[in-house]
Amino acid sequence: MARNVPRDPYMKTFLFLFVTITTNQVASAQLVSFGVKGGVPFLAPNQGGDESRPYIVGPSAEFRLPAGFAIEVDALYRRIGNTFRSDLPAFIGPGSSLGPFPTVGSYIDRQRGNYWEFPVLGKYYFRPRTTTSQPFFGTGWALRTVGFQEDISQTVTDANGNAHSNSFRYHSRSDVGAGAVFAAGVRLRAGRVVVMPEIRYTYWGSTAQFALRRNEAAGLLGISF
Repeated sequence: MARNVPRDPYMKTFLFLFVTITTNQVASAQLVSFGVKGGVPFLAPNQGGDESRPYIVGPSAEFRLPAGFAIEVDALYRRIGNTFRSDLPAFIGPGSSLGPFPTVGSYIDRQRGNYWEFPVLGKYYFRPRTTTSQPFFGTGWALRTVGFQEDISQTVTDANGNAHSNSFRYHSRSDVGAGAVFAAGVRLRAGRVVVMPEIRYTYWGSTAQFALRRNEAAGLLGISF
């Protein structure tokens, strides 16, 4: 059974560190930009993903370096989920060759996951920042962690034909996974507003829980100032 743990402690800690570091490490506003990223996954993060939400969203910060280089740090959230249903014969009676015994009439296992991904990318822009469009390529590493909630409900019919319903709830968290990230896109500047559409691919080293995918791809749109 899943292990009981507090909900999303890693997420709260990371967000605190994310805000603290990005607001204090770089003194000049000319060297850092803050914004938000949103997008859609091309593949469901969990195989099946029948109830996963089709969006990705989170804060982003970019630290500009000399010679067209930059470092980007993100905290991206998505909601994943699956529901497994099974309907079995409600009752095996005394006349059955198998004999009378309880059996599950219906079984529903509903899993939900708060999926957090924390990428750190090194980026290179192919044109000067004074131009209105800058193609870029980026690569780096990402960490991910998923906090799960699992709700199980079942209906059992006993040998006398009486139905009994039970429900259970479990909370657990996946191990922290690491993956290699590759991104390509373009930085479009319109006055003080910057829009960055990109394609991002991540190859994860572990898929131990919740049938998490080893390969993920997404289309993202960043807006910063």
